[in-house]
Amino acid sequence: MMRTIFELTDPRDEVLSGELSEDLFAARLKDVIDGNADPVYQDATRFFANTYPTAGLRTLLREVLGRLTGSQPANNPIIRLETSFGGGKTHNLIALYHALRGALPRSALTAYLEPDWVVPAPGDVDIVGVVGSDLDPANGVYHETDDIRTYTLWGELAYQLGGRKGYLKHAEKSDVERAAPGTGLFEQIIGDRPTLIMIDEIARHLRAAAAVETASRQSDLASQTVAFLMSLMEYAASQTRVVLVLTLAGQDDAFSAETATLRETLRVSARQERVLTPSAENEISAIVVHR
Repeated sequence: MMRTIFELTDPRDEVLSGELSEDLFAARLKDVIDGNADPVYQDATRFFANTYPTAGLRTLLREVLGRLTGSQPANNPIIRLETSFGGGKTHNLIALYHALRGALPRSALTAYLEPDWVVPAPGDVDIVGVVGSDLDPANGVYHETDDIRTYTLWGELAYQLGGRKGYLKHAEKSDVERAAPGTGLFEQIIGDRPTLIMIDEIARHLRAAAAVETASRQSDLASQTVAFLMSLMEYAASQTRVVLVLTLAGQDDAFSAETATLRETLRVSARQERVLTPSAENEISAIVVHR
């Protein structure tokens, strides 16, 4: 007689109690950074306990940790996570966020790190993250605490990195005018601080940005965003302790045209870029069983 799934597996408490919601599988980087995510994502120890150490995730951690801690400064400054939606890209960004914050005991990361990998202490690395769908090029994103409204990718990154003072001093004009700044913006705001910059689902933002004119009316925000990304990649490649991690969906998703534009933009940085797949097909069953 065929055995039932309950005889073959040991379901987690949230499954048995009926508390498991499909929403829990829709990880959002912004919620984690803001401290508002469900505990399965917000609690770093619980997050890693529920996360299978795929080869892609281990490689990502090695590349980023090595460069930002200075233990492997030759590691790639630009990393692109690429797969279809639901392929673990955002999950890997959340893993980076928790690992780089330095708040976890090393024992919680044993399955993901080699013994000689260096882990930063709390506060050693500045971490910022932007999700394309959270940007609002028409109305702006309002930050009530500092009474600041950001309109662009660079405005939001500048605010996260430099707070109210840094934004007003270095980014407000280019943000309001929707005119992409050069590398000087980050030279002023970041300085020599080890910094991780994560950009998730930016192709979706390009779709909305294409309908927004710049203040000069000589360009649109989508074109300026692509120009900014090129400057950001140039800056990351010129620094020894800055890493830029971006996610792109597959070519057959709803934003395929924007994704193709971004992929072509990234092609110019091919020598400094590493493309990773968060999970391989032969790891799917292990991921499901682990969760």
